Amino acid sequence: MRTMTTPRLFPHPIALAAAALALAGAVACGSESPLPHDARVEAGLQQVLDRAVATQDVLLPGAITYYREPAHAAWAGSAGMGDLQAGIPLRPESRIRAGSILKSLIATVALQHVEEGVLSLEQKLPELLPKAVTDRVANADRISLRMLLNHTSGVPDWVDDEVHATAATDPAHVYTNDEILDRIAGMPAWFEPGTSWRYSNSDYSLVGMVLDRAGGTGWRAQVRARVLAPLGLTSTELPEPGDRTVTADDAHGYVAVGGAPIDLSYVDPSMAGSAGGNAMVTTVQDLARFVEALFAGRLFAHPETLVEMTTMVDAPDETGLPHRYGLGLESFEIGGTTIVGHTGGAAGYATMMVVIPERAATLVTAINAADLFANARYVLMPSLGVIAAPAQGR
Repeated sequence: MRTMTTPRLFPHPIALAAAALALAGAVACGSESPLPHDARVEAGLQQVLDRAVATQDVLLPGAITYYREPAHAAWAGSAGMGDLQAGIPLRPESRIRAGSILKSLIATVALQHVEEGVLSLEQKLPELLPKAVTDRVANADRISLRMLLNHTSGVPDWVDDEVHATAATDPAHVYTNDEILDRIAGMPAWFEPGTSWRYSNSDYSLVGMVLDRAGGTGWRAQVRARVLAPLGLTSTELPEPGDRTVTADDAHGYVAVGGAPIDLSYVDPSMAGSAGGNAMVTTVQDLARFVEALFAGRLFAHPETLVEMTTMVDAPDETGLPHRYGLGLESFEIGGTTIVGHTGGAAGYATMMVVIPERAATLVTAINAADLFANARYVLMPSLGVIAAPAQGR
């Protein structure tokens, strides 16, 4: 049994980042003189994108990057193709499916309910969900809302290889809560609640059910009303199950099968649902606005709530990089730099949304291929190198 630790995630840098992000937001809204562009960083980030889509032996049709830090104007760039069949280039404002980044929004809404006294992080599942649900979840009486939010519940992941295969062979399949619960019920618990950590989409499927019951409306309506509308995220949508619309503004998403790209853009948004998957259509700009508002304290009534959200448990990652997970947020340490946010893998897309506390900066990278590793290796990590390099000469 692995010992769990709950270190505070650098509260002082987060406070500095929040203040700087709030100031940057005020400048962006026109309350100060326009900020200058950082030509060196912008050129470097564009070069990273161009090189990424030129990578051989990796399916990486297109890539987008958004970057902002307090001293300079925000920048977004793109490279490659947004629709391989139609030959349409990817644009910086093209919409993508954000995958598990939705977990950060779901956690935000759950914590708003905690602030309002509707929910408690220590409530166990029998207090939160009906018996018809909890009877299908092993150890339900010992699993708290906090454990669902930070993946220490031990509930096994219902999104397995079979679900991934169905996304390719039957993209119109609509997943219901009953089907999700039946899949969970058919799997043994991974570990005793609270004794270890393992990422599970089931945790956030259950949180979505908690929100459905506690919020008076479905979780989609709550995210729209509590996050998207207040922040003016007009390019972000949460399509209802069965709505597989792909517009001219949407990048098509792909996966390699037998060496050929297969278009997965039309996978139903119920695939993973409140856990992410293809449930949220958005842009890198809207994701940046969300994470900046979150760390600037605009989505919570009390600053202590953000501290709670960014209190992390050790979360061993397959990459071997130092990794921790909070309540809908994760942190990685890459080359001595800590980044905080969330990654998102969807059917045909891979997105990474982070803030860099020591620079009070925002970085969002997306590719229209179902390969988080490719995003990290060819876009995110080289971008972090570009961002760090100019500071050495200033």
